[in-house]
This record gives sequence, C-alpha cells and structure tokens, in this order.
Amino acid sequence: MTVTEGEIGTMQRFAIAALAAGLTLAAGSAAADEFIGGWQKRFATVKYGVIPVETQSQTTKSMDAFLAHAQKETGAKWELYTATDYSGVMNALIAGQIHLAWLSGFSYCQTHMDSKGGVEPLVAAQEPDGSMGYNAVIVVKTESPYRSYEDLKGKIVARTDPLSGSGYLIPTAAFRQMGKPVDEYFKSPLSGGHPQAVLGVLRGTYDGAFTWTSKDDNIGNLRQMMNKGLLKREQIRIVWTSPQLPSPPVVIRKDLPLEMRVDLEKLFVRLKDHDMALAESVAQGKTNGMVRVFHEDYRLICQAAELEREARKQRRN
Repeated sequence: MTVTEGEIGTMQRFAIAALAAGLTLAAGSAAADEFIGGWQKRFATVKYGVIPVETQSQTTKSMDAFLAHAQKETGAKWELYTATDYSGVMNALIAGQIHLAWLSGFSYCQTHMDSKGGVEPLVAAQEPDGSMGYNAVIVVKTESPYRSYEDLKGKIVARTDPLSGSGYLIPTAAFRQMGKPVDEYFKSPLSGGHPQAVLGVLRGTYDGAFTWTSKDDNIGNLRQMMNKGLLKREQIRIVWTSPQLPSPPVVIRKDLPLEMRVDLEKLFVRLKDHDMALAESVAQGKTNGMVRVFHEDYRLICQAAELEREARKQRRN
C-alpha cells in the first residue's frame, strides 16, 4: 500500500501528540495544563531569536513582557537574540547558539534546508477569524498617482531583505512568473527592513515598497507601524497583493528534548488565555492566539525557496 505525503504528515501529528501525552503521564499525576519540566537542568537559559522586522531596540522593548512571563512560567531564564539582518538569527539557530526563533515562512524554509532538517515550526499566529496566513503587498502613498503595479513601471519600488519572504522572495518569484523581473520592471533597492521600506515611501525616497500584512491588517508590518504611531492607514494604498502565504512560525531546534519542545509549545499556545497582549507581541499584531503548526504547512513556500536558491546559483554561474 502506498502512503501519501499527507498521510505521513497526519501520522507525524498523531505520533507527536502521543509522545507528548506519554511524557505528561510519565511526569506523574500532572494535570494536562501543567508543564512537564525536567529539561531546565540542562537548559537553564532559553535563548529566543526574532528576525528584524522592527529595529533592534523596538524588538527588545516589545518582547520584554513576554520574556518575563516565559521565565516565570517555565522556571528557566529567557534571553532575547536579535541581529541586524535575517541571516544573523537564522545562522544562530543553525549553529545552536539559540534554541528557537520567530522567522518568516521563507527564512524558516532556508533554515530548514541549511540545517538539513534540524529545525521545525512550532507555533504560528491565527487570525482573529480563525484563518491563517498573510500577504506580500506593494504600498504607495495615497496621494500618489499610482493605482496599480503597472503604474510603477520604471519607478523605485524597494524590497527589504534578501531572506524576507514577503519583502523579497515572493515578489521576486511572482513578478518573474509574470515575465516582469523586479530588477528590470522597477528600480528595486533594498531598504534594510519593512518599517524602513514604508517610511521611505512616506518620505518620498521610494515610489512604492514591498511589505507584509494580513486580512484587515490584523498582523504584519502595517499593523505594527500603526500600533507604534509610525503610520496612519489612510496614508498608504495597496496596489498589488500576493497569494496568501503561511503565517510566520516560531521555529525550534529538533535536537532539543521532546519535554522541552512540548512545554514551549504549551507556553505559546497558552499566551492568549494569560494575556492577549503577550500573544499579539509575539504574533506582531492582532491574533486569535498561537496554534501548533508543522513542516507540511510550509511545503509550498519551501518549494519556492528551493527554486529561488537554484535561480540564484544559476545567476552567479
């Protein structure tokens, strides 16, 4: 009998659930909502990385309350790891310098490939209506004459970071498929980050910019900028939207003890019940809470990441 990829994914989910249940029972007569524990003897400090969708100082400030809560809940010290670009956080995860990290879907796929499958997605944010996912978009100033991406041909449309899904990979792949390579159709410098890209549009440095948002701007860069008073939604207009992308995951190393991975999953999933503001700080916007996700949820974007990697190799050769 042939077993399909979907059936394998289902079996993996059942296996993880069964192992988690077994570990909970093995821990004694612990209630289902209690942590398993024990791993803290080996991992007294948990190091959590976050890709730079904000400035480093903004990320540190937004994560302070979550780190304090995580430390209280797990009994382990928590430290935040940030870097000036995506690759800094990804490489730290691959090198074992940090234990888990919030990544984009694309940067998760890159990390999964570079670590030879040594990481897996743990949780991701669910939209307030229960759906999952977000979109890459092009934004322009509302007062500009640009009504569609075609109006921006030959104009300056910034991308963010070469390892960003919404700010680079998806736009690059999508416009290549349309026969309109981004570097040829637009002038497309790198802004260095999502807030910088949108601020560049507002200041007139760029005519447009790629960034990310979700349904009703619940999560994403636009929501975070509005929350911080950096953007009023009426200041910008979206002129291009990608197909839906899988929600940015919190990614964890697979070499960590299963007890630790189960406990950290439980920590994130419980956030909405403890304090929704903490869940929203992790999700980068409004959310219905964090839910368990699996590698198969990112299969399509990982395929796109592989194609982009091959395309870059060919361009270098």
